[in-house]
Amino acid sequence: MIGPDGYRTSALGTQCSLVAYDDPPSSDAISVFLELIAQMDLAASRFREDSEINRVFNGQAHKRVAVSPLLFDALAAALYGAEMTSGYLDPTVAGSMAALGYRADFVKTLASGALGLDELRIVIPPGYRSVRLNKTNRTVTVAQGVTFDLGSTGKAFLADRIRETIELKLSEPVLVNLGGDISASRIGDGRFWPVKVTDDRGLDPSSVGITIAVFGGGVATSSTLHRAWKNGDKDLHHIVDPFSGLSADSMFDSVTVLAGSALDANIASSGTIAMGPKGPGWLASTGLPAFARNADSQRRYFGHFEQVIVERELS
Repeated sequence: MIGPDGYRTSALGTQCSLVAYDDPPSSDAISVFLELIAQMDLAASRFREDSEINRVFNGQAHKRVAVSPLLFDALAAALYGAEMTSGYLDPTVAGSMAALGYRADFVKTLASGALGLDELRIVIPPGYRSVRLNKTNRTVTVAQGVTFDLGSTGKAFLADRIRETIELKLSEPVLVNLGGDISASRIGDGRFWPVKVTDDRGLDPSSVGITIAVFGGGVATSSTLHRAWKNGDKDLHHIVDPFSGLSADSMFDSVTVLAGSALDANIASSGTIAMGPKGPGWLASTGLPAFARNADSQRRYFGHFEQVIVERELS
């Protein structure tokens, strides 16, 4: 949750916003914001038949193909996330997610009542090591059966890319928020972005939460609360444990992390949930400031998170 003067839109299956520090964002910054969101959606959406990632990688055969610079960089970010989490944040889980019932844009599918199945199927993904990137030729080689879901790292990668592009082209400090993956310019002189951490998806400034000081870099919140559904009598959510093929069995339903980039913050927050019982210890080992909450609303702080809190309104 951020201030009320930013530009907001619905895209990528979530709420997205762009904020400038002193004034509303410029029209040029908004244009960059919208254009890069559109490019990423066309390049990497699992839910668009015409997306590059679906046209090029359909899981049918072993392939080595050249891809667009944006998709290549997004895949590289996803594989980096997998490496950093010992394979728990795996971009090849698309088949697992589909088997659990998550086959289309969540908001649209939930509205239609088509999410979930009567019989639970478990699919173990091929694994991120079945994907190879060649940076020189910008090619991607995949094993047979590989299909991608970049939903975990994709928005965080894009938030960083949008912020970096606006800084480079326009020299405009901005904060980009793509569904809880936040990338913020460093503005110096002790100034910070006040960011509210809340479970509210509508970006309502009055929602209950914690306001933290972000001096630049990234913030990410990963949660099992919103993209959640039932398959028969089993409660499921969108963060998959690739080693079981099921939704991760995490003690936390929400994890917020601060890091040097939105991508690194998301890797830590999503990875913590994906690791299930191993998550808290792994998160503590990173030393990153973080805040986690379980189903009973019990809170746990990691690193120096309490030092960045400027206001508490938790219920």
